[in-house]
Amino acid sequence: MLKTNPYQLLQSVVNLTSTRDLFALETCLITTLQEIISAYSITFYEIEDRNDYHALNAVVRVNTQNPVDGAVQEENQLPLVMEQDASILNSYLTNTQVVVKSRQHSGVSVIHPVQGINKITGFLVIDCESLVQKDQDMAAGFMRIYYNWLQLINDNERDTLTGLLNRKTFDAQIEKTLIAAHSEKKRSDDIDHPDYLAILDIDHFKKINDKFGHLYGDEVLLLFANVMRQTFRDRDQLFRYGGEEFVVILKNIPSDMAMTVLERFRKKVESQIFPQIGNVTVSIGYVTIAGQNLPSTVIEQADHALYHAKEHGRNQVCSFDTLQAEGEICPEVAYSNDIEMF
Repeated sequence: MLKTNPYQLLQSVVNLTSTRDLFALETCLITTLQEIISAYSITFYEIEDRNDYHALNAVVRVNTQNPVDGAVQEENQLPLVMEQDASILNSYLTNTQVVVKSRQHSGVSVIHPVQGINKITGFLVIDCESLVQKDQDMAAGFMRIYYNWLQLINDNERDTLTGLLNRKTFDAQIEKTLIAAHSEKKRSDDIDHPDYLAILDIDHFKKINDKFGHLYGDEVLLLFANVMRQTFRDRDQLFRYGGEEFVVILKNIPSDMAMTVLERFRKKVESQIFPQIGNVTVSIGYVTIAGQNLPSTVIEQADHALYHAKEHGRNQVCSFDTLQAEGEICPEVAYSNDIEMF
């Protein structure tokens, strides 16, 4: 039974559509539902793609006893679904319908699939004493509002041609990444591995446009973006920086793996057949996101590594940190104009 009046309902919609931050949006969604439907626990699960299976992580939880528990650390499973039972889990991942399961002791769990862009990205699980259809219809309605708002945020944050994150989103994300790196460093090195910023530049792209036309040039950009999606992990952030230049933020990756992953991408691009064009190559420069204070410094360092790759034959991956250690880049370049910000 509904626990709120029409004014509160309207205010809930206003609150839900007032944020562009994904975690804040998820938190607002379940706190809103807690206020308007009868439930003793509501949990927002995200799907994380691992190497050979899907992990289900509870990122936000709310119940009648405790306030919102954000960023829940432990891995969780959907009710009555064991991760190792791939067939059952996969049926959830392909089912867009609401599922109702009896709980082990009493009550029911109502599982609402969270529809992301082109795929199910998680589950909203409502634990309640009994199935009240009006409550679940209300929850389903708010899930649709959530999805529609998510699409608007997605359209604003993504490049219209490739579908990758755009320059505006990159500017916001690199600042967050730097702040997080400084915060972790000041607390202690309690993260497993650092993040890396890589700039990817398609070699001789202007010649492609001049010779074949912009239509084929755009197709190269689209296929290039697809290779990026196929090569990098879901947790990595992929951007179209502008023109034929792309950026990847490799998240929490060992130093020896950063070069391996980027080299694998370079080879994949080199072996890709682009219609009418044939083969295309890419030059890559990257740097560890560590002690820098300004986004411009990180970008400049990766750009120096990219310039070195371009000047020394193209179609290769260069590390700023390695080039600096070997004396190929002057030490002054490392933190030029990098004033204290954090």
